Amino acid sequence: MIVSGFNGFRQFGGRRKLQKFEDTESIPADDASADILFSCSWNCTAFAYGNNLCLKGFFAGKTNNFRKLTTKESITSLAINDRFCLVLLSNGKLYKLRLSTNSELEELTFTPDNHIVPQKRGIFGECRNASSPPLEIEFVACGNNITVAISNKNVVFSGTTQVYEFPRHMHTKELQCGFEHAVLLNTNGDIYTWGNGLRGQLGQAILGRHETPSIVEALAGIKVTAIAAGGWHSAAISAFGDLYTWGFNSNGQLGLRVFKNSSSPIKEPAVYPLPQIIDLPTCNCSKLNSSLSSCPPIKVVAGGRHTIIVKTCGALYGCGWNAHNQLGLTSARDFVDNFQYVDSISNDLKKFKVYCGSWCTIIKK
Repeated sequence: MIVSGFNGFRQFGGRRKLQKFEDTESIPADDASADILFSCSWNCTAFAYGNNLCLKGFFAGKTNNFRKLTTKESITSLAINDRFCLVLLSNGKLYKLRLSTNSELEELTFTPDNHIVPQKRGIFGECRNASSPPLEIEFVACGNNITVAISNKNVVFSGTTQVYEFPRHMHTKELQCGFEHAVLLNTNGDIYTWGNGLRGQLGQAILGRHETPSIVEALAGIKVTAIAAGGWHSAAISAFGDLYTWGFNSNGQLGLRVFKNSSSPIKEPAVYPLPQIIDLPTCNCSKLNSSLSSCPPIKVVAGGRHTIIVKTCGALYGCGWNAHNQLGLTSARDFVDNFQYVDSISNDLKKFKVYCGSWCTIIKK
């Protein structure tokens, strides 16, 4: 695993300051080959493999703190903020672990709305109770001020309370949370957002708060293949290889200029409520041919105020806040407001995963 970004609490081991992308000591050597899940907040890193959950960083009033727990079932998903970690097990049960040295895993009990189940009757009129599969959580995500879970029945929970239910024919593909908002991608390629949208992160024309999921109308009809939720911004990649970003652009995290030009101090808008299509630099890799003008992006991840894309050739490009080297770029300013080449990973992208914490970027080999 290689990391670039904030390491002031030794959440990645090694030195307090990481320069560009460096190998870290977070994962014990005997576990390095495991299929590892990651989730990062600004102060702590959670990683899991099999039935093992590990926390490293600042918690319980200590830096460079480490804790390891074992769960009864294998862990399928993680989500962490600066107060607690959510752990989803293979049996569909969700647990909450507070960031302390002696806290225990607390199973969360969800309270779906009670619907009247239609009574099935036999040919002689007798009632047959319709069996309903038990509720299991399939997707989970959280931010500093939002927690979202989605069940196998397409029920959306805010915390443990049901707030919405998608039609049964709709299936969730990906769920992401920023600090205060949620972004969902379904298998049809449609995006739904909800939460606090005062910085434009919901992609809706009117700034405000949405308690329940609403489709992003500006991208309706465009099949989306990947999404990301940053702190107060969002991003999406279409099936045509176009990158869209929207929301807060305080540090150029949308890939849009912060100032009009270097000689003028006139500032561009800081909030873009509607998705903006972003011009990406052309790759100079060996995979270019006459049918491709550039390698399209296939994955996008976002931190608190930075965005990273992965192209089909394995090239990483990034933009946004870089005060803690979270982009792995050398810059005279503490932000980069256009996508710049960061690094390259193997052409076999299945072997690599890219994550963003609030102030860091992780490449899992």
